Amino acid sequence: MKFKVGKATIEYIKKPRAKHGRFVQGLLGVGQVGLMAGRQIIDALGAEKIANLYSVDFLYPNVALPGVVYGEENLVDLHRDEIYYDPKNEIFILTGIYQGSSPESYYNLAHAILEFCEEVGVREIYTLGGYGTGAKIEEPRTFGVVATLEAKALLEKAGIPLLEAPRGTLGATGLAGILIPLAAKNGFQSTCLLAETQGMYPDPKASKAAVKALEKLLKLEIQTKELDEQIEAMEKEFAKMEEYARQLAEMYKAPAAKDERLSYIG
Repeated sequence: MKFKVGKATIEYIKKPRAKHGRFVQGLLGVGQVGLMAGRQIIDALGAEKIANLYSVDFLYPNVALPGVVYGEENLVDLHRDEIYYDPKNEIFILTGIYQGSSPESYYNLAHAILEFCEEVGVREIYTLGGYGTGAKIEEPRTFGVVATLEAKALLEKAGIPLLEAPRGTLGATGLAGILIPLAAKNGFQSTCLLAETQGMYPDPKASKAAVKALEKLLKLEIQTKELDEQIEAMEKEFAKMEEYARQLAEMYKAPAAKDERLSYIG
């Protein structure tokens, strides 16, 4: 067979080689922070698609069976994430809606990503995601999660606070989390950036916060026009919802009683 899908299969369109590559992961997760940030970076840098990442463990969200997804011209393909490349800045971006569907599959994907990074000359790995708070955040902060003192020092230099927790506490989960110590153990500089988000709806404001934190580490300006437009649209919807809630509260506010006698029918 010329092509088959295994635990993690990369199908190359092009295979560039960087001198000092940076790899950014922006996948679907809490508040869709990583996914939207990844897509914004691709658009801002004009990155081109160079590969597809397939896995037998990729399942469409909330669907237990494998299948196909529609793309352009109503053509179908297998479930996949995509890898893009900006040759000017030597930045690779992995984006998509799929991660693992079992603990083992997450590690299989992480190993495949690290092997890819070794092959194409990546030195630094960054993962983006959301830090769920359960409440609406007006000005989201972005925290860093690292596995080495060297990476911790780089966060401090960039003015990005470290996400602190008691020893043994569960930290960043999914690929965004496990890639950080795995990458460090394999000689990569690695950092996870988590932006505060309510967590129950797509949050472009948190995605922008993650991108702005990444800018500091990459020492590269990344425009956020698309996210800014999404933020404006989201704020307008929130304003409508708040006004509707205010009107409902006024409508059902008990009027001042003129007669203390009550009568009932039924």
